[in-house]
Amino acid sequence: MAKPILSTRSKIPAAKADKLLRCYAKRQLPAEAAQRAGLSLNTVYDQYNRLRWRLIEVDYYRDAAFRKDEAGLSNVVKDELKRRRGLEDGDIYAHAAEAIDWAEEWPHGAVLRHLRKIIALTGPLDVPLTLDEAQSAVTAAYIRYARTQLIHGRIIANATSGDTTFAERVGIAMDNDWRSYRSAQRQFERTKKHARVPKTKKK
Repeated sequence: MAKPILSTRSKIPAAKADKLLRCYAKRQLPAEAAQRAGLSLNTVYDQYNRLRWRLIEVDYYRDAAFRKDEAGLSNVVKDELKRRRGLEDGDIYAHAAEAIDWAEEWPHGAVLRHLRKIIALTGPLDVPLTLDEAQSAVTAAYIRYARTQLIHGRIIANATSGDTTFAERVGIAMDNDWRSYRSAQRQFERTKKHARVPKTKKK
């Protein structure tokens, strides 16, 4: 897969962009990501913020909160939000969404693959998300597959030798989600191809 283009304006080199995504997938703090990716701290803060909002927009992050002490949040998430000093009211929702998902401790490699694909499907993070109907269908189908893949991986990792029925059911659901994604992608490619065909004038 081609390395992602995170920004059209700041011209972050593809190699550095991929290092930044690796850091994000590993839940590394902006200061560490800046050092590892060779980017300024302000740039990393901007990209992290844009990335968490993109993941909310496409429904990869599926839960959030409006307050640091909102009912229903785990103590792990509450403590994480308290550690993030300087959050204003408008920042809490996105940071809570991120903290809730990070608390799940999904495998970093799987998350990285998802991040790369989501950016490939939706475009650079500094450009507002504008997807047509076919693009939205492809993105939504991929997100369903990605989340099911995470759950399936966790079930497989924790399943006992005699407890495979649930894993098999989730595996079937994951395969169905993948087929739905591929079907939506083929439909999008046909739509794009049709749009490129010039109309012939009637004589």
